[in-house]
Amino acid sequence: MTKEEMLKKLKDWQDKCNAYQMALTIIGIDANNNPPTDGATYRNEKRAILAGETFKIANDPSIYELLKQLEKEDLDGDTKRIVNLHMKEFEKDIDLPHDFFVQYQLSLGASEQAWLKYKNEDNYEAYEPYLKDVIEKHKQKVSYQKSDLKLYDRMLDNHQDGWNEEKYDAFFSEIKERIVPLIQEIGKAKQIDESFLYQYYPVKQQREFLPTIMEYIGFTPNWGKVGESEHPLTTSICKNDIRFTTKFRDYDVSMAVLSSIHEAGHAYFGHQVADKYDGTIIEQTINAGLHESQSRLCENYLGRSFAFWKVNFPKLKELFPEQLKDIQAEDFYRAINASKPSLIRTDADELTYPLHIMVRYEIEKGLFNGTISTDGLNKVWNDKYKEYLGIDVPNDKDGILQDMHWPYAYFGYFPTYALGSAFAAQFYHKMEEVMNVEELLLHSQYTTIMDWLKEHVHQYANRYTPDEILEKATGEAFNINYYVDYLEKKYRQLYNL
Repeated sequence: MTKEEMLKKLKDWQDKCNAYQMALTIIGIDANNNPPTDGATYRNEKRAILAGETFKIANDPSIYELLKQLEKEDLDGDTKRIVNLHMKEFEKDIDLPHDFFVQYQLSLGASEQAWLKYKNEDNYEAYEPYLKDVIEKHKQKVSYQKSDLKLYDRMLDNHQDGWNEEKYDAFFSEIKERIVPLIQEIGKAKQIDESFLYQYYPVKQQREFLPTIMEYIGFTPNWGKVGESEHPLTTSICKNDIRFTTKFRDYDVSMAVLSSIHEAGHAYFGHQVADKYDGTIIEQTINAGLHESQSRLCENYLGRSFAFWKVNFPKLKELFPEQLKDIQAEDFYRAINASKPSLIRTDADELTYPLHIMVRYEIEKGLFNGTISTDGLNKVWNDKYKEYLGIDVPNDKDGILQDMHWPYAYFGYFPTYALGSAFAAQFYHKMEEVMNVEELLLHSQYTTIMDWLKEHVHQYANRYTPDEILEKATGEAFNINYYVDYLEKKYRQLYNL
């Protein structure tokens, strides 16, 4: 078989994988859109069968052998990267038994449904057997990978190339050293009034405001769609079909807007991948930390800025004249950036947010290193929130059951949120060197900022590693000081410290 014939066979196989994966993706979107609960068992069984068939196709031994042959060929840079990435994915699952994979999918489906049920019932003890089952099966699944890494390091590396416990331990150590004292100092300072954010803001009117924000940021229905779910998330079908969900609350006017800006950051990344990578593994395996850097950059560095709200606050005030009667844009800006320890990760301010991640990272390490058990895990969670954030967790719904990541087996993902925030700081620092970001926001030129990100980050997807993309865009290797310096400067100014 010639090189051209081998590449054609590889592409045909990839197209078939994409077709099956698209079906599973759309089923997944539907599963998060409140389908009838009594049909869950049937749907999960059929979804597991479809996932099993997809698994068979994706792990076709003949394609694995084809890739080995292609590795010996003289390939251009893009094609070589595609082959290498496929080899890495094959080595994760090539030895995974099909029957086990189907059982794994059934466990995930049961876990997802149980989490939705028992979160609403505020009952970790009832959910615990499902979590225990998912963890044990996930350990087994990861153990089949062809890798010399430790078990948990494999999970971390699966979400962020080259990152392991050692690197994350050093990262969070720096957070503890510089951010925890600042949080304590702010706790003693005069607090910012944010009470007006939590008046009654009817969801119906909040829904009327969201299109204003979507238009401002350039998120258009020809390539993106916004829905609602219990937990905001973004799903990519292809670069020109990106779906994300948001969540509205009657007594929190900023929640839906900021989560939408966050998810739109993910969506922009998926949409702005170079056309030549659409449908390829380069597009489909973007590292989580790099992806999170874009959502965190959009939400925090842009969406929480004064310039952003100086433009958009008047429309919000039109919709809620009574609630915001005596409030100005600067008051709103200060309120949405106020810092205080809180229970919910997705509601956390920028300063305390990495501590929420640190709690999850430490627990997750323990779960997979054998030092922490799922039995009584809610109490471990509560103790760590008391230790790091100084608050008491009143229930499981607002504690250990708040996130969908563990029920959906996204193990190793959480630390990428904090790392993404740090990457975002370095990207943002470079952006400010080459353009006036504040002026662009004041003149409703948000998409100009997205154009810069497309040129320096988005177009590459996983053509290069995250560390390589960061260095190409900013001219230097990862440096955590940009992140902690940014947080210290911003919050010292906000609280006049």
